[in-house]
Amino acid sequence: MEFLNFTLDGQNIGLEWSNGGYADLHNSFKFVDLQYAPAAATLRLRWQKSTGDWAKNVPWQGLHLVFEGVTYFRVKERDPDFPISEDDCLRDICCTPSEMRDDFDNCYTGRNWPAEYDLQLVFQSEWGIKVNAVTVRLQLES
Repeated sequence: MEFLNFTLDGQNIGLEWSNGGYADLHNSFKFVDLQYAPAAATLRLRWQKSTGDWAKNVPWQGLHLVFEGVTYFRVKERDPDFPISEDDCLRDICCTPSEMRDDFDNCYTGRNWPAEYDLQLVFQSEWGIKVNAVTVRLQLES
């Protein structure tokens, strides 16, 4: 999978892009939407800016990760012991080898992943997403 205009940060909770751009998906944004279009082989993940004081200086109202040419997509169920309020808070984001598709507990660090690695997102309530696509790009909402 080719990351077109961003990369993952070293803490596994954020996105970085040119000119010092940074988005903390754990603290400053809340996950709000997942749209998968199988016929088009696209996936869109959407976050909105948090209303907490710690996010008041974030200049974007939201952001999207847009996947095109989706070749693999899996959603892991949430843990019912967690409150629903934990579903929108990202725990970690990383890339994982395709042979680890059943494992949502390990997060791999690094920056130069092989193209066949999946992008893994796991939320505080233990639900998760694994996806592989030809490309993924970041889209910011002003």
